[in-house]
Amino acid sequence: MDISECYEILGLELGASMEEVEGAYSARLMQAIRQDAADEKAALKTAYHQIKEQAYQTVEIPNDPITECLQRSNLEQFHVRVQEQTLQIYIKTNLQIEFADQIYQQVSKLELPKEVNTIVIYGMRSQKSVLWKKQFDLNVIEKDDLDLYSFKNRYVLFLAFPIAMSFAVLFHSIGFNRLLIFLQIWVHEFGHATVAWFSGRRALPLPFGWTTVIPERSWFVYFGGLFILGLLFRAGYREQKRSTMIIAGVCAVIQFGMTWLLPERLFDMWLSFGGIGGEFYLSALLVAGFYFRLPDYFRWDFWRYPAMLLGANTFWTIFSFWRSVKQGTASIPWGSLLAGDGDAGGDMNQLSEVHHWSDAQIINTYTGLGNLCLIGLISLYVFFVIKHRRWILERIVSKPM
Repeated sequence: MDISECYEILGLELGASMEEVEGAYSARLMQAIRQDAADEKAALKTAYHQIKEQAYQTVEIPNDPITECLQRSNLEQFHVRVQEQTLQIYIKTNLQIEFADQIYQQVSKLELPKEVNTIVIYGMRSQKSVLWKKQFDLNVIEKDDLDLYSFKNRYVLFLAFPIAMSFAVLFHSIGFNRLLIFLQIWVHEFGHATVAWFSGRRALPLPFGWTTVIPERSWFVYFGGLFILGLLFRAGYREQKRSTMIIAGVCAVIQFGMTWLLPERLFDMWLSFGGIGGEFYLSALLVAGFYFRLPDYFRWDFWRYPAMLLGANTFWTIFSFWRSVKQGTASIPWGSLLAGDGDAGGDMNQLSEVHHWSDAQIINTYTGLGNLCLIGLISLYVFFVIKHRRWILERIVSKPM
């Protein structure tokens, strides 16, 4: 039925207010009931409900991002308007007030009018009946923003990465990073150990420049690692963290391939590569992990801070070193920490003499890995900045001094 016909059935002009519609509908319905006119009652009800449904819809600005956002949320009946500095959203729903939080989380990420500082969401039972109402103040600091251990603290999300990397650059420039060299060495040894563990071999990384690796495959190491990944997957499943489940699944596949499909020669090559390689990718993972809340079983709310500082310092130290090697101001680190430059068992010696890597291949591989890790970290940081760009501009960048 055309909307103009609906108004005509109620004896009203097109565009009459809902108060006029309510009054006309009640009067004509009572008259139809007294006359026992069933067809007229049905027509009146159809016309009334069609007009009422149209009142919830916002079709004035078809490309309005707020409207598009609400439509993507499968809301069929809603009305949006801005009154003074308040964005008002009326939604016809039978859901409880907690539903307002979901709508707010979606709408608050949009480019809202600059004058808006409050969002009020109404849950409507009918056109005139309010089921619930919830107000959100955009300029009020939320509880998460006051909790340093919260993974939703936007101050921390915005400032942690540049501060950690700035400290790493500062430490490197004044030589303070040398005081943390034993931690970098341990990250190096864990690089060897992770290759061994994922390949089903026993390994013990020691902080003085040595990792003991048993070359034979170990059922205990393989199934022990698989058990830990299973716990991680189970924790992610219980808390509905898809990213955790995906990481656990991908690691299980990599573990299987490296344990049972990787030839001995390639295992030896990756083991030699994994020391310095681990300084890159393990330190980058420590920095990236700062932004991700693990399941409660593996919580690290506090420990992610020292982990990020360690990761940033280790990453910038090894990144700067190989950049110097690329530029010719430093040389490839031949030999080993314990036996010196002449040790033929050093990682670079093994890659060069046993696996026939050229000097250029060694340099390009490690500098390429460093560039890839840096791009990944910057991309992750930019993602969070873009996600919270409106809040950052209002709270931090444009904050008066």
